[in-house]
Amino acid sequence: MQIGLFILGAINNLPYVIVTSAAKTIADRFEENNLVGLVFGANVALNVVVKVANTFLLKTSYSARYVANSCLMLIGLFGVAYAFSFWFALLCIVFVGASSAFGENVALGYLKHFPSKLVNAWSSGTGMAGVLGSGIYIIFGCVVGPGGQDQDELSRLIKYAFLLTTPSVVLYLYAYFGVIRRPKEKASVQKEENGEREPLFASTNDQSDEIQEKPAVTQNLRDTLRKVWTGYKRIAWISFNLAAVYMFEYVAQGCAAKVRPHTEYNASCPELFAGIALCYQAGVFVSRSSVQLYQIRKIEILTVLQFFNMVLWVMDVHWKFLPTAVLPALMIFVGLLGGASYVNIFYLLLNDRMYEEDRELLINMAAIFITLGIIMGTAFETLLFSTILSND
Repeated sequence: MQIGLFILGAINNLPYVIVTSAAKTIADRFEENNLVGLVFGANVALNVVVKVANTFLLKTSYSARYVANSCLMLIGLFGVAYAFSFWFALLCIVFVGASSAFGENVALGYLKHFPSKLVNAWSSGTGMAGVLGSGIYIIFGCVVGPGGQDQDELSRLIKYAFLLTTPSVVLYLYAYFGVIRRPKEKASVQKEENGEREPLFASTNDQSDEIQEKPAVTQNLRDTLRKVWTGYKRIAWISFNLAAVYMFEYVAQGCAAKVRPHTEYNASCPELFAGIALCYQAGVFVSRSSVQLYQIRKIEILTVLQFFNMVLWVMDVHWKFLPTAVLPALMIFVGLLGGASYVNIFYLLLNDRMYEEDRELLINMAAIFITLGIIMGTAFETLLFSTILSND
């Protein structure tokens, strides 16, 4: 069971991480050096949409949603591999990011059927995706060649990195259909898997299965909005922290593309930006695997520390006062804080009694704030790189 959830998390996030690790190379390939932030942004552009969509697909079987997500993943991987322009590459990256976000929300909702501590298997898998994705990209870079400023070499590196990731989709489907077995539950829960349970947003009044009158539909909509608003108030604080941590860490990640002179990138094995990205993912993997050993309830501490990390990396883009040797350790720390915030917040949502009512709805709502944080981070980073840091 744990192995299946681990594999599911690892493959779900793998294409997303490869895009993150290749962000600078993709921008350099099309001579858009100051638009690295748009690569990160494209990776989350539709995430809110697909996460909200999943909230209204709770009657649809998990099997159907996993198959649909696999198709999204493949479209994105093949598209980036054969991209003929920067903007087409961004369009395909949107599919990569959407598959990661949709799969994450489906999996987090699926986890409510398992013991709460199994969130550690999933989150550890997503952390391993970071290490695998960054590591695979570095290996491709070393085998194919870092490329320097040669556009054909950079194109070849991107092509093979994404094409050779596509077989992992088969393993993704095998983990769900062939490895994971849901615990036996009540008949009403079993119906959910087949898309037969009552919708989460159903009215509390007894209603027949016949077509409802318009006043009843209006009342249902009001009940839905009231439930969403009530749920938001219950998770507002932890959602704010989740969004803030992701915003700060994505700004720091983007800054890694400019903290050293341009000639130091795409010039060695491992490539500098990909190597720093690997350090970030290593930190995420360790902290996302830690919830069984130690739980953190005061998540705001992680948020404040991540803010200071962001400030340090932004300052270094301009002044470049940090030596290359310390950058890996600093980026590991960024990953540790981000991963710890993620796993502890979702552990609370899956385990704490105060979130027991409408747990799947609350999980989906909280997960949307991850996307909001990333969007704010990439927008802020792109603004910095296009204005006051454009010449650094």
